[in-house]
Amino acid sequence: MPHHSIVLESPWRRIKLVPPTPDDDEAVVVCRTHPSTRQHLRFLPEHLTVEDIRIRRESRGEDKRVLDFHVHLIKEDGSAQFAGMTGYFNIDESHSSCEAGIVVAPEFYGKNLATEIFYVLLEFIFEDKKFHRVTFETGADNLGMQAWLERVAGARLEAQRKEVWKALDGTFSDVRGYAILEDEWRDHVRAKLAKRMERVV
Repeated sequence: MPHHSIVLESPWRRIKLVPPTPDDDEAVVVCRTHPSTRQHLRFLPEHLTVEDIRIRRESRGEDKRVLDFHVHLIKEDGSAQFAGMTGYFNIDESHSSCEAGIVVAPEFYGKNLATEIFYVLLEFIFEDKKFHRVTFETGADNLGMQAWLERVAGARLEAQRKEVWKALDGTFSDVRGYAILEDEWRDHVRAKLAKRMERVV
């Protein structure tokens, strides 16, 4: 069972963020092992089983430093389709900070889901949970994610770290770290994401 029952609905009603459940385990296997997902996350395994995902889901559900969500795309008939994963982790209550992440299922690339997902997640983090700071990490070779963080979200580049993520072949890749503060969310990030969404829907 998940350690939360939170469901977050998008103002644009295309997606919901829901607690991870066994119903999505097979879709998570496909998403996490897909070559497009692993292109910039080369530490992810090439092969997983549904049992592997069950164990991961349950262990993370018990970890109070993690809050995972699955992304469900809402179809015209009201049914939902798995479209990725998001959430926040490395929660530090004493400093009111956390790290956020996202993996969009490859079949939904180019649909502006990242903007909508992060709007919903950041609104929850800053306005409901009252966190002061959120950080993001992405591979130095993931130019698309860097462009989104910098140009769409207006996140600040704070770190360029060498040889951080260890790939399955033993090589290491560099990482870039970004951050958004609560006043940055309030003053410009929220409006930038909402404006982007207004052009999409």
